[in-house]
Amino acid sequence: MRTRAAHLRTEARTETHSRDHRVRSITPPPTPAPAPSTEPAGEEGNAAKIAALLATPCIGTQVTPEADNLQEVRTSVFCLINRVRAEHGEEPLVENAELDAAAESHANELVADDYFAHVAPDGITPVDRIRSTGYIPGPEVGYVIGENLAWGTFTLSTPQSIVEAWLASPGHLANILESNYHETGIGISPAVPSSLSGGAPGATYAQEFGVIIH
Repeated sequence: MRTRAAHLRTEARTETHSRDHRVRSITPPPTPAPAPSTEPAGEEGNAAKIAALLATPCIGTQVTPEADNLQEVRTSVFCLINRVRAEHGEEPLVENAELDAAAESHANELVADDYFAHVAPDGITPVDRIRSTGYIPGPEVGYVIGENLAWGTFTLSTPQSIVEAWLASPGHLANILESNYHETGIGISPAVPSSLSGGAPGATYAQEFGVIIH
């Protein structure tokens, strides 16, 4: 009996821009006045969030992506990523609809246009895609943007396999654990670019990371 090999590949990218668009020079926003809250403040509140994440198991981590279960897969990846951040003492990321849209668009484009890269053949970059969703509100606003990509076939296309591959790569892990990031978006296509898949079933993942610096 012949066994078809499973394949997995990942890529990571980070772009940083300040208000005056000088790379790696970010002016932090002024500290806002604290708002009334019933939640524990400061380090105590962060510790409570982390403890809650670590106590909550992630479900669907072994699910193979298909057209009718992509929300389940997305939720599983989101949970796994935030669990890793919690294990390293980082606050959880918040899912953002605009970053979701950018990630979903790119994952589907990778399959439709048969390539695997952060920059599209027409030159469109992750920042271009994210800007088009309205996430970056204007040219004078600072931001930090990161993107993780992956594709896998057969059992290597599950959320667990994809996240484990990202964690094994310094560039991807750096994006996942970046303390500046506040928000994320996840997109999954239940297929692999045809030139890479060898006809095998699988999935292509994109995860966007971001923070807006006002």
